[in-house]
Amino acid sequence: MIGLALSGGGSRAMAFHLGCLRALNDLELLDKVGVLSTISGGSVIGAYYAYSPGKSFEEFEADIRRFLRNGFHRKIAMELLKPKNLLPGLVACFCAHAQDGLGLITKREPKIPRFRSRTNAFEYVLRREVFPGLGMKSPKRESLDIVVGACELRAGTAFRFGSVRSGSWRHGELVGNNIPLSFAVAASAAYPIFLPAFDCTFDFKRANETHTARVLLTDGGVYDNLGTQVLEPRRNPNFSLHTFPCDYIISCNAGQGQEAGIGVPLGSGSRVKRAFEVVHRRVQDTAMHHLHTLKEAGVLRGFAMPYLGQKDDSLPWKPSVLVPRDQVIDYPTNFAAMSETWIETLSNRGEQLTRLLVSAHIPELLF
Repeated sequence: MIGLALSGGGSRAMAFHLGCLRALNDLELLDKVGVLSTISGGSVIGAYYAYSPGKSFEEFEADIRRFLRNGFHRKIAMELLKPKNLLPGLVACFCAHAQDGLGLITKREPKIPRFRSRTNAFEYVLRREVFPGLGMKSPKRESLDIVVGACELRAGTAFRFGSVRSGSWRHGELVGNNIPLSFAVAASAAYPIFLPAFDCTFDFKRANETHTARVLLTDGGVYDNLGTQVLEPRRNPNFSLHTFPCDYIISCNAGQGQEAGIGVPLGSGSRVKRAFEVVHRRVQDTAMHHLHTLKEAGVLRGFAMPYLGQKDDSLPWKPSVLVPRDQVIDYPTNFAAMSETWIETLSNRGEQLTRLLVSAHIPELLF
């Protein structure tokens, strides 16, 4: 089985992954993918691909380009300013911060959930514009399973929404799996510095017993930004809801790569932000190293990682038309509107790297 992972990275990831998918489609590998694992920005494009079974790749690409050109920032802001959202959102924000402060003093768990936030507005925009009427159990492309990764903040574990089942090892499987696709994708993309976590109560089942639990769901990149963990072979089904017998993994990584070492984070806000980025990158580096370990141990037959931040001089060979790394790594990871020029630039690098690295590292898949 071929497993395909689409990393986080906001709209930058969406455009980069568009090029990766285009290359895999041209190489006649996309239809051979058995499971798709997505995170954050990768979840927007990955879920749209998986749940648009009636669209050709050309139609799919045209839709993704339209989403990128339009962006989501302005629509989220307009949604937040609607009377039905503005006051409840402000009240919810006040209650959340007030309970946080009281909790530090009383050591008691906050009782009032954060019932309205920017993330709810993001979810509504996705539901209206991208995934209308779709849920995790909706019809999808034939023979393709999908897992949309999020992180559960209370337990500090992965929380994954799947086309077959959803939940986490800590709580068990969600009863019914009746989750809107827009909710799963918004949870996966709720970058914690900018988008509050979803505060939800779900019914779970484990070992034929049902229980109710409160969960806080945030960006899946906090736990596994590459989305490769769920694809690793020999995962124990006694501890994981999602196990797949992947022989090959193609991991599309929209990360920046090695830092330039510029900037001086002196203020508390910039220090916290920078510390989060460093931890985030270290976790991602560990996941990349683990793929090499699995390959060397013979557990994984092969993998390729089209990496936006890949140093061009380290490539097996350099195409004459390669979009250079330095031209793309500083593009922001937000969901603001993107120009056609940037869509072309980012997607072209994704396409070029995917063609090159699949041919170099797993050429047997091309025959």
